Amino acid sequence: MKEYIEALGRPAPDYRLVSREIDLCLEDNSIIEPPVPLQEMVENAGLRITFANFPAKLSNVMWFFDPNEQRIVVNRADAPNRQRFTIAHEFGHARMHREFIQNHPEGYQVLLRQPMGGAKDVIEKEANAFAAGLLVPHKFLAKFVKVATIAELARLFIVSEEVIRWRIKNEKLVLV
Repeated sequence: MKEYIEALGRPAPDYRLVSREIDLCLEDNSIIEPPVPLQEMVENAGLRITFANFPAKLSNVMWFFDPNEQRIVVNRADAPNRQRFTIAHEFGHARMHREFIQNHPEGYQVLLRQPMGGAKDVIEKEANAFAAGLLVPHKFLAKFVKVATIAELARLFIVSEEVIRWRIKNEKLVLV
């Protein structure tokens, strides 16, 4: 962890950076309503998305962004909302951590899935916040949280209910 902090030059996640990157993505792609067209957005950024069949022993792995091939690899067997979160998470790494990953490949490893908020290191916290914020942008969530249930919001944004709850909590919004 100490190496990550020194390499990134910051001891804690930079959520302002995350927010700026999300706003730029939404603005650059003229996103005005949910759901965010994630695959199109990622491909517009010059990245490829590959869906692969993972062996059973790797089913709990969050796959990765390959900076050399400009590719995000996703488990084909995962549910669509899980795939979207993985793509958005790795897209966050591509946007915010590309240089770090290229210069410190030993620090960027394949990680096991964790619950929202379960990440321990700076780059994983930032990538999780980016993924959740990109898939469930504040301006859309604030509009719909007053008229929809958690389940309805999850369907609207094509994410898990866990992501919706995490976004509501972190955006300090109130359900009806």
